[in-house]
Amino acid sequence: MKKTTQISNLSLAACASLLAAAPAAQAQSSVTLFTLVDVNVSHYSAGSRSGAGSMTAMNDGTTNGLNGSRWGIRTVEDLGGGLKAGVLLENGFNADNGTFGQGGRAFGRQGFVWLSSSTVGELRLGRQYILEDSVMGLSNPFTNALTLNPGTGVTNAGKALPLWLNAPRADNVLQVQTINYGGFQAAAQVAPGEGTADRFYGVKLSYGQGPFNGALSYEWNRSRTTGDNVNKSLTVAANYNFGVVKVLGGVQRNRDLATTSVNGAFTGNNLTVTGTNTFAMDHSDGTTIGVEVPVGSFVLLGANYTRVKYANAAGQNDTLGKVAVGARYALSKNTFLYASASQATGGLKDFVSQKGVTQIGVRTAF
Repeated sequence: MKKTTQISNLSLAACASLLAAAPAAQAQSSVTLFTLVDVNVSHYSAGSRSGAGSMTAMNDGTTNGLNGSRWGIRTVEDLGGGLKAGVLLENGFNADNGTFGQGGRAFGRQGFVWLSSSTVGELRLGRQYILEDSVMGLSNPFTNALTLNPGTGVTNAGKALPLWLNAPRADNVLQVQTINYGGFQAAAQVAPGEGTADRFYGVKLSYGQGPFNGALSYEWNRSRTTGDNVNKSLTVAANYNFGVVKVLGGVQRNRDLATTSVNGAFTGNNLTVTGTNTFAMDHSDGTTIGVEVPVGSFVLLGANYTRVKYANAAGQNDTLGKVAVGARYALSKNTFLYASASQATGGLKDFVSQKGVTQIGVRTAF
């Protein structure tokens, strides 16, 4: 049974504001069933000191694709007077082998109910993306996709090692988001730990106007055992579209990393960095910069460079980066062919199983 959790005064005020906006009206409803399938073939060239061999694999789009495969149900009920309610249920599956994604969850990608007002904002309750994911999406070509994704981790001497931290979802999230005020928008998230995970918090501020888009997020966990704030993650990203080229970039700063939070910005179970020296990191700093170039109406090209420095309080540190290029060709508004390649750089490049990656894939939706 879930433990009773107190909700902040801000959240209660948001609920009250949304409910106060509701007039007596006859509801108009819509239900949408949607599906997306993305599959690619990737070749991995392992680093000489990684302990792994090179291999070719077929992957679902969750790995190096444009999007992870999914099906879902989206409902919208128009309550009148600018007030709407709805549900999003999204099941993730692995199209390469037919298994469920996200650990076998029924709706592991997303599952939440929402209530919105055109004059106040939106309230969401359930499993959903953390705020950092959309901020990171502003920093790289193709929006967190292909081998250009800064959030795609690596295998370092047999253990998973994150590049940029990117969960990218959390359970039991209450999210409040404002309407757009002259290009500015703010959002906040909180997720109770329910006795089995650390409490999770996140805030986001974004601004978009014309060719410029920028945002920052700050997320952290409150340890259920010590009460300390851990996994403190600041992400800042922006891009500017000049028409012939879009320039993108961002930075991420992570502090007091811990493996026991279970829910939130960092859900991994490994902080060991294995290179010339092996050490346990407790913080990391990442940067990324890239460009997107449209070619006609059907082709989009992209390139970027991402770098992360892993370190601890004792002064031990090492680096890992990657240079990546990619291309996407639109066969229609819903179907794309894509290809990309990346090459690892930095002190850890020979210690990762994904030193070189090349891949091609297809994505379609209906």
